[in-house]
Amino acid sequence: MHEPFTLALLEMAERWAEAAGTTLRFRKHFSATVFTVTRRPEERALLAAAVELYDLVGATPEGVKILREMGLEPDAGSQISQDDLTERWANWCAERLSGRTPKGQG
Repeated sequence: MHEPFTLALLEMAERWAEAAGTTLRFRKHFSATVFTVTRRPEERALLAAAVELYDLVGATPEGVKILREMGLEPDAGSQISQDDLTERWANWCAERLSGRTPKGQG
């Protein structure tokens, strides 16, 4: 992608986020509740589209560079790594075997 095109996509995503009452500067702190709590259906749709576009830009090498230059987190919406997932699984299994309730389920 060319830089002007990437910047146009980010500007569009930010406008959608603003219309939903937030900003993509906080993308790395978004949880599932950001999309549902006190939002009308049209705001949820705008925010979901904004986040998808932001994450798409962050998935390209040029997009990562631009986001970092703008002080934004390009990996905010990325999936957890296989190593992190394996570690979570091992911790969960250990907690189950010890009889403790896994974190987030008790």
